[in-house]
Amino acid sequence: MSTARVITGIWRKHEETKENPKESSLKTRYYRKSRETLINDIKKIVQNGKFAGWALLNEDVVRGEIMLEKGAYGMVITIYKITPMQSAIDVYCSKEGMLGDFGNSYRYILEFFNALRTEAEPES
Repeated sequence: MSTARVITGIWRKHEETKENPKESSLKTRYYRKSRETLINDIKKIVQNGKFAGWALLNEDVVRGEIMLEKGAYGMVITIYKITPMQSAIDVYCSKEGMLGDFGNSYRYILEFFNALRTEAEPES
């Protein structure tokens, strides 16, 4: 993790993926799987410990959202249905408290996508 991200993290408490981010590592990921399959894959990596320390807080299949928690950190994973067999995932991670996250939200998002690669490979 870069020094600039840690310094910015003193006051910044969140990070998110989106379609056109400043950093390519925070780009929306696309998958050749249905939304329901991706939701099951995400639940599997959390329950099997591949995404260590995170607990499933809530899931809303209709909206395609999964909420995870790890201490003061919360993560909202949104799965969008593009076509019946193509979906996209965006992640929002934030920390509660007065100080920033020191870049941990960024790191947790990358850890999530690395853990998800064991179940689902994103499109190029």
